[in-house]
Amino acid sequence: MKQFIYLLISTLFIYSAGAAVEVTDTQGRSMEVVVIHYNKSSGNVKIKKTTGQIFSVKLSIFDAESQKRIEEAAPKEKAKLLIDVSVGKRRSRQGDSSYMKDQTISASVNLENKSRDIDFPQGKGTIFLVAQQTRRYSEDNADYGKVLSKQSFTPAILAGESIKFEAQPVITSYDSDRDSSNVGGWEYYGYIFILEDSDGEIHSIETSIALLEREIDDTPGIGKKLLQLKADSLVEKNLESRN
Repeated sequence: MKQFIYLLISTLFIYSAGAAVEVTDTQGRSMEVVVIHYNKSSGNVKIKKTTGQIFSVKLSIFDAESQKRIEEAAPKEKAKLLIDVSVGKRRSRQGDSSYMKDQTISASVNLENKSRDIDFPQGKGTIFLVAQQTRRYSEDNADYGKVLSKQSFTPAILAGESIKFEAQPVITSYDSDRDSSNVGGWEYYGYIFILEDSDGEIHSIETSIALLEREIDDTPGIGKKLLQLKADSLVEKNLESRN
């Protein structure tokens, strides 16, 4: 009875990592294996035979059809990325005005792949720079925002490496007096950064907008929804489209 339970547990463990696939090496030997891990850049494959033996081998030891099966059967692990978004704001007086200010906003995104052997294949990063209407200091119904900029890039990061994206600077202007005399304008409010993987799925969302931070974890599909926003579009405080 104990032996039966041991065999049952072993079988469940083998197949929990994924379905077994039949593969053939370049010497014509066939076997049934479960693919535990595959790294495309190194060609390293970790497989488990249905007998319980675990091997680390090169993908190249298998024939072409088997290589394709192994790639398709391999678990799709996410790379562990460290995301650092940096935003700089510089303002200057507009002409001779004591209250109108020009604001230059610069942003950069640094992506570091902390994984030891998992690459991040080419995905898509999109950064939004959002501003608030300063007329909200003089009008009760003017508390809304605007997407000042939407910029994208296509990162591909090998394990252990990093890349940096520098967004094009954005210039805006606004009335800096926070009283009933405010005539309006757009002052930087915060950023949203959305990273999609090579399959178009949302890998991660970063934001400096506190109200949105609370919604990210509680709202399924919010990343795809935010990606629909366009530059110059008006938005509510929670980034719902106002147009």
